[in-house]
Amino acid sequence: MPIEPESYDLVIYGGRVLDPANSMDDPFDVAVKDGIISAVQTNIDTSNTKRIIDATGYVVTPGLIDLHTHAAAGIRKATDEEFLVTPDVAGVNAGITTIVDAGSTGALNIGGLINHVVPQSSTRVLVLINVGSTGVANLPEVRTEEDINHEAAVEAIKSSPAIIGTKVRMVTPGITTLGIELPKAAKAIADEADGLMMAHIGDIAGQDPAAPKLTAQLLTEILTGGDIVTHSLSGEVGALLASGSLIDEAQEARCNGVYFDVGVGGGNFSFESARQIIGQGFIPDTISSDITAASRFDGPVFSLTECMGKMMALGIAFEDTIRMTTLKPAEIIGMQDEIGSLSVGTGADISILDLVDGKFTFHERTGPGAVGTQAILPILAVRAGKPMPIDYGPRPSGWLPDQEE
Repeated sequence: MPIEPESYDLVIYGGRVLDPANSMDDPFDVAVKDGIISAVQTNIDTSNTKRIIDATGYVVTPGLIDLHTHAAAGIRKATDEEFLVTPDVAGVNAGITTIVDAGSTGALNIGGLINHVVPQSSTRVLVLINVGSTGVANLPEVRTEEDINHEAAVEAIKSSPAIIGTKVRMVTPGITTLGIELPKAAKAIADEADGLMMAHIGDIAGQDPAAPKLTAQLLTEILTGGDIVTHSLSGEVGALLASGSLIDEAQEARCNGVYFDVGVGGGNFSFESARQIIGQGFIPDTISSDITAASRFDGPVFSLTECMGKMMALGIAFEDTIRMTTLKPAEIIGMQDEIGSLSVGTGADISILDLVDGKFTFHERTGPGAVGTQAILPILAVRAGKPMPIDYGPRPSGWLPDQEE
């Protein structure tokens, strides 16, 4: 009797499979069954497959991970929300399968995110709790020590496996009134709850002249191995540059196991600062968007894939941007056995991308900042084995950056 072909729920065939976790960059097919990756190999027999996706000409990667978003829409404003997006707008509808909401909510309102927003989302959502008790619902989130509730924050983190640590912004007025006690408070919460800590550097809110000294202390006295610095390529006061040079404390922190994230955001990324920092050999570990509703449509974020394009315009190889949005963030959050790879037996989170050649203009807050020869177009996200539709994109023209003829 003839042997019946293996049955699959989904096979993605014909694509360039790029999986840094498995040192894979070859033409392969990817088969999925019961939400799990069942095979990655050439010429998979699809005669007993329920659904087939032709990825010819595209790049098939592990599901992209955005380590810094603001995706708690629905808990801040009922209408005209300019800050928070929904998880699926930041996630699967943009080709991204896992996002981390970085501090949109605090101890007193994180229940709304965990109990109501996350369950309605197809995207995998992880959360960093804001050291400020109400998060960004009432900006600035930390004015005095009264805005921090240690016990409630620890209890919240321990209440849900989706909450993986704390987020603190080193900005005015918190750093003016509390100084180094502000990140100390966030670190104490993270440590007691066995979580990690993400720290925003660069005082975009007030340009406090004390910010550089506080950042140096943060990097060498507060953060420990496994913690994350976001906005590593910021040009604001208190970021990683001093008189055009990378501060020594950044290298010291990296040697101590601290990770550095791009976190583009509405105004937390500068091409000039990026050129200087990268030119001195300091490459961030991860690329994230810090997406908000305003920065998605008005820029300069637009999407995680566009943020990856910005880094490519700065000389970072496409293959490295995939590592910085798959394997590395998965390792940082301790989920490399579950996400961030196409390993057989892991959950079928997959991104399909088009690497488009052209002449693209990439923006920072003040306007055009770099021209690149390639851009990344999201084609499809597969989340837990289920294909998810991509939306139209953030621009009137769709997803791609402005392109010169």
